[in-house]
Amino acid sequence: MPAVIVNGLNIEGLKRTQEATVLRELSFKMGTIWQERFAVNTERRLRNLGIFSEAVVSPPDKQGVVHIRVKERWTLWVLPQVARADNGASSASLVVDEYNLWGLNHHARLAYKRETGKNFSALKGTSYQAAYDWRRIADSKLSMSISGSWGRSLLNVYETGIQTAQYMQTGRSAGIAFSYALDEVPNEGWSLSTGFSGSNVKYRFISGLPQYDIVGERVRSVSTGLSYSRIDDHITWLTGQSLAYSLAIAHRGLGSTINSYNHNASWRKYYTFSGQNTFNLRLNGGLVTGDVMRAGVFDIGNRNGLRGYYPGELQGTHYLYGTLEGRFPVRQDSNFQLVAFTDLGKIGGKVGTSVTRGLAVGAGGGFRWTLRWLARGTIRGDVAYGVASKRWRFYLGTGQAF
Repeated sequence: MPAVIVNGLNIEGLKRTQEATVLRELSFKMGTIWQERFAVNTERRLRNLGIFSEAVVSPPDKQGVVHIRVKERWTLWVLPQVARADNGASSASLVVDEYNLWGLNHHARLAYKRETGKNFSALKGTSYQAAYDWRRIADSKLSMSISGSWGRSLLNVYETGIQTAQYMQTGRSAGIAFSYALDEVPNEGWSLSTGFSGSNVKYRFISGLPQYDIVGERVRSVSTGLSYSRIDDHITWLTGQSLAYSLAIAHRGLGSTINSYNHNASWRKYYTFSGQNTFNLRLNGGLVTGDVMRAGVFDIGNRNGLRGYYPGELQGTHYLYGTLEGRFPVRQDSNFQLVAFTDLGKIGGKVGTSVTRGLAVGAGGGFRWTLRWLARGTIRGDVAYGVASKRWRFYLGTGQAF
C-alpha cells in the first residue's frame, strides 16, 4: 500500500474537555507517515485518562485527515461515606472529586470527615483534606501533585488486634511532588519522581494504657521514586502491568524531630483469558527503619491491602503480601463482574501489633459494577474471611482493590 501522510485531524465528541487534552496524547504528528500502531496507542492513551468511556481513532481518509471520536464521562463525584468497625468505632465523611477540571484532566479533591464515636453516637473529631493533581504542566511530561490535611481525629492503638489506648491527634500536613515521564506521556513507560512533605502532630491521651511511643512530633521528609506502567484500561477490565518503588527520608537536618527511612515497593499484573476474564496478581512490600513512632507504622488491614482484617489488626515496621484475584464478567462486555480472591502476607517488626505471628490469610469474593458514564465509576463490594482474626469482614465502596 502507498504511504499515507497525516494532513489533518478531526475530533468529535468534546463537550467539556479542551481539545489540547486530546492533542497531547497523540502518538503521531502532522506530516508523519501513518502506521497502524498509531491508532492503537492513541486509543489506549485516551482511555487511560479515565475521562472517556470510548475512544476510536480512524486511519487517514483520502484527504489524509485522521478522525477521532470520543465519548466523555461525567467527572464530578460528590460521595457521602460511612464506616463502622467491629468495636463500633464509626465515621462519616463527604468527598468531592473533579477529574477533569478546566477540561484539562486536572484532578481536584476535597474531603470532610467526622469521627462519630461508637455507633455514630457522638462527635469525636473533625478533619479536612485537599489535593490537586496537574498531570501535564504546560502540556509537558512533567506532573505535579499538591496535598494537605488539617484537623482532629482519633488514633486507636492496638496490641495483637486488641485496642489498648485511644488518643486525640491534632495536626496539619502538606506535601508537593513532581514526576517526569521518560516515555512520551506520563503514566506510560518509566518515570522518575521527587517531593517534599511536612507535618506537625500533637496527641492528647483519652483512655486505656498510655503508650511511650506516641509523642508529639514534627516530620519533614524528602522522597524519591522510580515507576513503570504499561496498563491498558478497557473501562471494565484491565491488561498490562506496573511496578513502583519509593523512598521517603525524614531527617533532623530538614527540621524533623525524627530520623526515619520509609521504603515501599509494588508490582501488579493483569492476565486475560477467554475474552474479558482476567487473573490479576499483586505483590506489595515495605520497610521503615530509624526512629519509628507508633503512628508511623504500616497498617495493611482491609482497604489498605489485606482483606479479611480491619485497620489496627495488621501493623508493623515491615510487610510483604500478595494477591491472586479473578474478575469474571457475567457476559461479554458486561458492566458487572464477579470476583474471587486470596490475599496472604506477613507483617511484623519491633512495633508490630499483628493478630498473627505467622502468615496472614484472607479469602473471599465480591462484585465490581462499573458505571461507564462516570469517571472512576466502579462500585466495589467484597466479603472476606480472615483466617487469623476468625471473622468475616465486609467492604462496600468505590474503585478497585488494585
